[in-house]
Amino acid sequence: MAFTSDEETRLRTMLSAFESGQQIDDLDLATNEIQDKEIEVFDKTTGASGRMGIRDAVNMANAPYFARVWNLDNSTPTAATWAGSLEFGRNLPDELGLGCYLVKNDHSRRKLDPTNHYRFANGETAKLDGSMGHYQWGWGKKFYLAFWTVGRLFYKAVSLSPIPGQYNYCIPVGSMSAAGHACMERSTGTLVSYVNEDADYRGGNNNADYDGTYRTFCGKAVTAIANETARAAARKNGTGWLGGTMRHGFVVAVLFEIIFGTSNVQAAYNSSKDSDGLYQGGLGTGVTTWDWTSWSNYNGNYPFLPTSAGVELGDSCGISNYEVLGEDGSVVYTAPVPVFFGLKNMHGYLWRLQDDEFAKINEDTSVTHLVAPSIYGTWTCGVETGMVAYSTSPTQTSGSYIKKVSYDHLELFPTEVGGTASTWHCDMFWNNSGLTSGFRLVLRGCSANNGSNSGVFDVNVNNAVSNSNANIGSPLNFEDITTGDGASPHGGT
Repeated sequence: MAFTSDEETRLRTMLSAFESGQQIDDLDLATNEIQDKEIEVFDKTTGASGRMGIRDAVNMANAPYFARVWNLDNSTPTAATWAGSLEFGRNLPDELGLGCYLVKNDHSRRKLDPTNHYRFANGETAKLDGSMGHYQWGWGKKFYLAFWTVGRLFYKAVSLSPIPGQYNYCIPVGSMSAAGHACMERSTGTLVSYVNEDADYRGGNNNADYDGTYRTFCGKAVTAIANETARAAARKNGTGWLGGTMRHGFVVAVLFEIIFGTSNVQAAYNSSKDSDGLYQGGLGTGVTTWDWTSWSNYNGNYPFLPTSAGVELGDSCGISNYEVLGEDGSVVYTAPVPVFFGLKNMHGYLWRLQDDEFAKINEDTSVTHLVAPSIYGTWTCGVETGMVAYSTSPTQTSGSYIKKVSYDHLELFPTEVGGTASTWHCDMFWNNSGLTSGFRLVLRGCSANNGSNSGVFDVNVNNAVSNSNANIGSPLNFEDITTGDGASPHGGT
């Protein structure tokens, strides 16, 4: 078949370009100025070619990051897009070592099998009863979080190395109670993370009258304790052990946002990945739908889930339905326990005391957030001396849904209200303190009757610092300072 004259012209042009091509050694040396230089890159997944600045390419190869990006002009809790390394984002749970561990008081830890928490990753039998350490959920590597705004786009990013050009929060290796809440070893007064139904680990308020009945407290979370009591009990495990902390809660919430691409943890669970191979959806309502009266009639609004609930899902994500039985053996409530790579009840079920933060109610009803500057210092809940004042919430006299929170200092504290259960951050800020000034507990997590108000961003400042309730407990948290940045447990770079 003969070529047309136009085709012949184009073929001669291509042939001339090919014959005039140079070997790499024949090219002129480039200058050392790299800001204007680009290279061709090839996406093995899509087969598409593209171009990238050489500085960005080097940074991405040496220290990839993954970010979800929110449009600040949109009320949807779902991220608008992602940025950084898609491969790193897809593998993020494995890259960070998310999952469950047995951690001893001396900080030594062993990874549990991701599909069966009753054995270690190497196949050896693992015991969750306390004889081999605390049953903890966490991450196995130090990593970095960074947040920045470009125009009206807000980036939330994670990396194993500091992200160039951004302020990075160094997150040391850490963990928290895998069940979501801790138990109390009654014989020693020590806060522990065990799956153990012995009477020495009787939960709730230590009521022995329920032993041997359908509503036994044995093997359930401890509640009805004051914040100072929980802090002292956690520290009996040694250095680096704490009660619930703002810092740990922040890490859980932000990792959920980055991995699932939404701020709404109560969005319906979706086991399928999106078109980019990333997680989507949420983890469902959580244990938040048992009405207060029915729960009260059952056991006085104390814990009703064993610490083993959800263990069968291993390090996966999903929902484990636990049937709460009444005296006659019938099901009185089916609790949908949310599981986040092995962490149970990251939202709902019981409120969580916070070891390192409390609030000051101001005369105008605004709320100032007070945070311990270092988790290795000493402080007293309700004593302002030694605490650092960070964000202040807007004035109000009743609970409102959160529109904005502060990501600075890892505080995750409400700075603007006016959202709904399905917009912005989707969770409630409880501040019914009226005109009464003074100090208040900061509670997070919600309880089994809070419904759509619940989530990983909710904050409750209604209770006095000395308060202890049947539906308020605490996780046992751990942080390994030796894996930090050498200056501060949460330093910036």
